[in-house]
Amino acid sequence: MRKAIFSVFVLLCLAPISLFAQDTYVASEIRNLVGRLNWNKTINPSSVEIQGSPYLNEAFQLGEVYYDEKYKISQLPLRYNLHNDEIEYKEKNTIMAFADPNSIDKVVIGDQIFVYIKKDKKGPVSGFVQMWNDRLPTVLTKMKVDFLQKEEAKPYVDPKPARFERGHDKHYLMKNQNEIEKIVSVKKLIKSLGKHQSELSAFAKKEKISSSDEEELAMLLNYYHELEQDL
Repeated sequence: MRKAIFSVFVLLCLAPISLFAQDTYVASEIRNLVGRLNWNKTINPSSVEIQGSPYLNEAFQLGEVYYDEKYKISQLPLRYNLHNDEIEYKEKNTIMAFADPNSIDKVVIGDQIFVYIKKDKKGPVSGFVQMWNDRLPTVLTKMKVDFLQKEEAKPYVDPKPARFERGHDKHYLMKNQNEIEKIVSVKKLIKSLGKHQSELSAFAKKEKISSSDEEELAMLLNYYHELEQDL
């Protein structure tokens, strides 16, 4: 199952994916985005005693940024700051974040793809979300990290340092650019998709699809798209 999902990721990264813009992007350079970068003012875990991490992955990975529906920047060192909900960019020893994420169509970091849902849109989720399928409808995952202040010792309770703690990931079905709904159960997800009810239900039962597992949900949506292609 995991290998199947990973293969999808590889295909996504190799192909020119675009759910929200045209398929052809022109190569650009980071200096063309300088006006859209801000100094990142996140809490620096190395400067104070803080446990945990605000990042999805601490290390920067080479990635790609697609923006303004026509430009693409490749080979950028990127990482996702979950606490700030920002994609960070590193140039030498300077770390910055994109100041205008509304212009971003897609960010690819390693084998993960992120899109930005505008905060002014009415819906259950906003900000950067991970996208799991290469076409609509698709599964989206919103990840979260909370910063908890230091707690002093109490009777029968040990002290706790300041720390970052991962919250529970939330998964959503994006039917189209304006219709996003939270996934609360596999049964309701299949009903919301509308088509291929019996086939999807049988597949979900056979593969033991869980509404809390994003990779399994993505596999269910991939099967949905296969059924659509066979029509």
